[in-house]
Amino acid sequence: MQGSEANKAKSKELIEIAKFHFVHNEYRKALEFYEKALKLDPQNPQILYNMGIAYESLNDLRNAKQCYEAALKLAPNFEQAKERLSKIIGTAETG
Repeated sequence: MQGSEANKAKSKELIEIAKFHFVHNEYRKALEFYEKALKLDPQNPQILYNMGIAYESLNDLRNAKQCYEAALKLAPNFEQAKERLSKIIGTAETG
């Protein structure tokens, strides 16, 4: 396995661990694993999107917004990220 393929495989493992923590409401722990996964696969917009959701769950809208924006830079047509970002921007404007 080549270096980047190995990194992506390891990243997928870390994402699964992060998802486990997320579904158990352990958002900070999930973020730790998403950050590790992102270091191995920095061009993966799904990781940034998942991090955004975890930050939203912690009511950290500033970091959530940054994650969604970064995901959209990598994948401009990422509809779910657009929707979440739009929701946050709407919340900031009305809140």
